[in-house]
Amino acid sequence: MPGVRTAQLGAVAQYSNALRDCQPSLLRQALGVSKALIHWLITPTCLLCLEPGQAPALDLCRGCEDDLPRTGRGCAICATPVAGPAIACDACLARRPAFDAVLAPYRYEFPLVELVHRLKYGGQVAIARILGTPLARRIAERGPPAVDALIPVPLHAAREVKRGYNQAGEIARFAGEILLLPVARNFATRLRATEEQAALPAIVRRINVSGAFAVRDVELPAAVAIVDDVLTTGSTADALARELKRAGCRRVEVWAVARAARAPDAAGYETR
Repeated sequence: MPGVRTAQLGAVAQYSNALRDCQPSLLRQALGVSKALIHWLITPTCLLCLEPGQAPALDLCRGCEDDLPRTGRGCAICATPVAGPAIACDACLARRPAFDAVLAPYRYEFPLVELVHRLKYGGQVAIARILGTPLARRIAERGPPAVDALIPVPLHAAREVKRGYNQAGEIARFAGEILLLPVARNFATRLRATEEQAALPAIVRRINVSGAFAVRDVELPAAVAIVDDVLTTGSTADALARELKRAGCRRVEVWAVARAARAPDAAGYETR
């Protein structure tokens, strides 16, 4: 099928610069051509509808980007959906998280559930651009970012080696390129290989990540944004934000592609 073949070639173009610069694609090595020429030869194709993507290399068409499910009214602190005009949700009023604000432009629904799973568990690192680009665009619409650097939620070293990459780091890299913000990959580390949060009930998640992070003894920016794929209870972001503030950060925002209204089950889909 020509459309499917075009989509596959478009994915090759995405992979031509999806990883770090020290890992050039086999296509570029074989042809000895630049990224720009590859993107001209192999035009992007929307991964969702197979229509032309957005130049130079976004495998998501403008229509599908506009159709991604936007978040509505949310808590001023954690962005969890709220029914009324309350400034903060009951959970944040009862226990204020360490982060100062959450920017999560999309709801964790189809097709974002599928895209996140293919990035996180399917080895499709090219999807990081499809998630990181809209995230950056929605944040830019709010005005100049109030942070100086992006800090991806770190994976434990063993898990990152097994997966081959940190999905939060790849999302942050594409968002940082658009917003002209540096990505500080080495400022924070994960000390323990914690159990996957998606497999745990909300009440256990805070315990699971307690003491799981450490911040290196470096001079930190005054304001940073923690970047992740999905925010559910906020326990992971809260634990990391506490360490960043202990280390000297005055403002810590959380930037997530999607906000889950309910805790997902072990397969990652929403439970009701």
